[in-house]
Amino acid sequence: MGYKSVCLDCHKSYSLGTDFENMRESACPQCGKRMVLLNHKFRPPKLESKQWEVVKILVENGFKYQRIFSKHDDGKLYAVDYPVTLKEAKEFISLYKSQAFKETNYRQP
Repeated sequence: MGYKSVCLDCHKSYSLGTDFENMRESACPQCGKRMVLLNHKFRPPKLESKQWEVVKILVENGFKYQRIFSKHDDGKLYAVDYPVTLKEAKEFISLYKSQAFKETNYRQP
């Protein structure tokens, strides 16, 4: 368990440990494209799963598997689970866009 360096094109992820201060962006060893750094809560889908599409759309919209909160009727904040389908991901992005990172690390070189 630890932070992950993820290639959204090759669908590969590499564990980087838990020392976030010493993390840096890297290139994918397979395709050479820039990998994105994701929170330690990220659990990569199986290699050829359609769930990689969900991961890609979330990351491209600033969701790096950081904790997202929803305010309930009782006034308390509760952590929200990340979506697993593309439809859920689109709704998630719309609902929680204010909690997204404004600039993502995922850029085509």
